Amino acid sequence: MYIEEHSEALKHLLKHRTPALPQELLNKCVAKVHSMADVFLSAAEKFGSPLYFIDKQALLNSADLFRSAFSSKFDDFTPYFAMKSCNHPYIIRTLAEAGFGIDVSSGVELQTAIGCGAEKIVFSGPAKTLKELSLAAEYSDRVTILCDSFTELNKLSSLGRNVRIGVRLTTENNPLWRKFGIPLDELQRFIMTAAEIKHISFCGVQFHSSWNLTPDNHTALIKLIGETIAELPEKLRNMIEFMDIGGGYWPEDGEWLLADSAEEMKLNKQLLKNPCDPLDHRCVPSTGIDIYADAVWAAVETHIRPHLKCAIYAEPGRWVCHESIHLLLRVEDIKLPDIAITDGGTNMIGWERFEMDYFPVVNVSDISMTEHPMMILGSLCTPHDIWGHTFHGGGVKIGDLLVIPNQGAYTYSLRQNFIKSVPESVVFDGKNTNGVNCTSF
Repeated sequence: MYIEEHSEALKHLLKHRTPALPQELLNKCVAKVHSMADVFLSAAEKFGSPLYFIDKQALLNSADLFRSAFSSKFDDFTPYFAMKSCNHPYIIRTLAEAGFGIDVSSGVELQTAIGCGAEKIVFSGPAKTLKELSLAAEYSDRVTILCDSFTELNKLSSLGRNVRIGVRLTTENNPLWRKFGIPLDELQRFIMTAAEIKHISFCGVQFHSSWNLTPDNHTALIKLIGETIAELPEKLRNMIEFMDIGGGYWPEDGEWLLADSAEEMKLNKQLLKNPCDPLDHRCVPSTGIDIYADAVWAAVETHIRPHLKCAIYAEPGRWVCHESIHLLLRVEDIKLPDIAITDGGTNMIGWERFEMDYFPVVNVSDISMTEHPMMILGSLCTPHDIWGHTFHGGGVKIGDLLVIPNQGAYTYSLRQNFIKSVPESVVFDGKNTNGVNCTSF
């Protein structure tokens, strides 16, 4: 009866199933790891394991691709790297030196950005404390505060210090997202209130949309904001010097998932009790960044430019740092023919990512493009310590070095001293490996 009641839902999901991960895309990723095998092995030999392996050139390449895509469309464009996606000081310093601004959302992140030499900083996030706002005011030559509410505006007024501010706008009805920003219909009142405070210079608007595999959310929000801006008095419109098109840009490879994380497979497993093939991987496609930038540009030209000429900001995080960090792990034990345990645990990434997401586990000690089923687990005293259900290689034995690529986003920032300590980092500049102790920053 239960299956009959849900048969239509199952049919719908199976008809609209999450696409399979293209084999050529997976092969390309594994081959790239193979091409750097000697570097990975050398790093682990010199510095031990587990390790965060930072690839400087991959970081700069991604940064340049993102910036170029938007700069080719917008004359006055500035990218601000979202620090929450990866707060490794080396990443922040490298991007700041490459001309990126830094997007911070706490006083701690602000201090890190300042310490890393960032000259352009936007300070976003809800419920900023007076202490945090005071710190931002000390560096008003570098920091633009993106106010999240009228309360923050009142706090800044009480400080009596010269600051540049923008305001975050929200159009979300979801309670979890309503915590951010002010409603669109409050924009005019906010600008007018800010304009009455002598030491506050209002200069821009910001909005954010997360998890964007296509530009649709961003372009829809640009349209809504354009309609609101069109209704502002000209004097207030002219105060808007920039529009910050927040974060959520997804890397071009798409979102890689374990088969049983796909919605249709969850229902299939629940109803029919069918186990998933560990070699079955799924991919939610993502829009290329050039096409994405074209769509954003067209939306701005259509809905913003007729009313307002302003600079354009963006806050990429995941897109820029995705390929910048790889995880290096040694096989410490083989418990059973289908279970290997590594010396590093998922405290390195701070969450149970690999119970849902898929990334190849590549054995660089025994190179092969063949993928085999095997549970690759961490050494934490918890069952929720999974690196993968398969590996690429000829086999796996104790002492082999495993690489999990493309772990730059929302891993290092979420690391934790849970059961085991956080490991060190190694920086690869394209020529040499240089040890960087992450605890020293």
